[in-house]
Amino acid sequence: MSGRKKDCQIPAGKSDPGNINTRWNDEDVLPPVLSRDTDFVFRRMTVETLDAAQTKNGRRILDVGCGRAMDAVSLAERGGNLFGCEPSRVKLRKAREWLDQKKASVTLVSSIAEDLPFSAGVFDRVMCKGAMDHFMCPEKAVAEMCRVASPDGRVVISVANFESLSCTLGKFLNRVHRKITGRPVSGPHIWEVPEDHTYKFDYASTLSLVRRHMRGISIQGVSLFWGFPRWSNFLEAIPRPWARMALRSLDRIASWRPAWSDVLIVTGRPLGQLSRSERKNEDG
Repeated sequence: MSGRKKDCQIPAGKSDPGNINTRWNDEDVLPPVLSRDTDFVFRRMTVETLDAAQTKNGRRILDVGCGRAMDAVSLAERGGNLFGCEPSRVKLRKAREWLDQKKASVTLVSSIAEDLPFSAGVFDRVMCKGAMDHFMCPEKAVAEMCRVASPDGRVVISVANFESLSCTLGKFLNRVHRKITGRPVSGPHIWEVPEDHTYKFDYASTLSLVRRHMRGISIQGVSLFWGFPRWSNFLEAIPRPWARMALRSLDRIASWRPAWSDVLIVTGRPLGQLSRSERKNEDG
């Protein structure tokens, strides 16, 4: 299914985005041992997203779709005043366990992203890492994130790019392999949208969505060739320092060409709201 429509779309055969699973659990989403490329992309995604969301000590930060609150705790440990919202009761329970374990302070709220229970303009940063393609309506979610962000604040959103260079070349290789052998390449197929996703995003659809709600937009690309057939096997076969060097080199290319990258990290300010400095300039 093409990802080039003007808006995000529901992949064929996926679950109804109107049904919110309040008992969703990610226990079985990832294998117990991550491949080198998977470990790399998750780490880089987290580093870049948290760095973009960090602000001055004591400033309010909202983590939308906070899951187990691991990222929220990391930002709280850096001095932020953290809030996390999550609709899954299972994930909220695990988040509270994590807070107790880390002795951290994060205000947790049971809420969906499309209807945030906060007043307008109360957060200096609003962050959503790897959750937006699970939402029932990303358009409303982004609008809500921008509503609760202050005019001087930032909204930071990270999503997987399902039209990355890895996905595009992987699909091509799979078609050729099927034509020659009559069967697909061995999995996993990174270009196939997972069952727990309700929407598919790529560079074009992500940019189209955020432009309707944000300004001063920047997009950071993270990682290249994550999940490409046999790539993880190759990385496991070479010495770890060489694998790390290859992954970092490709990551630099992804930062130059975000449309090719495995993960997109979008940062911008709420559209239609003037910052304090802009209001001052207007008042002249």
